[in-house]
Amino acid sequence: MKREEIERRFLDAGWDLDGSFEDYLLIGHNGERISLLAHREYWDTDHPIFEILGHEEMLTYWVYEVPTPQQATQLLQEHAQPPEEWDLP
Repeated sequence: MKREEIERRFLDAGWDLDGSFEDYLLIGHNGERISLLAHREYWDTDHPIFEILGHEEMLTYWVYEVPTPQQATQLLQEHAQPPEEWDLP
């Protein structure tokens, strides 16, 4: 999936884009304490993976589809772990 397609999916799901690290990371946020990240190493792959990041607790959860901010909040509440505990596929 190309970067532009990922950006469109973020916007369609209700995320605002933060261009701070646009050369190597796409960041979606909704003004809350969570973000959705698309790391560069997963751009241009057939099956991109996205990181939901909870800033307050510094917890993370990885997904294969772009969730809405509400879905991301629920996924973090149900499944989040500290980043060092994740084994990525």
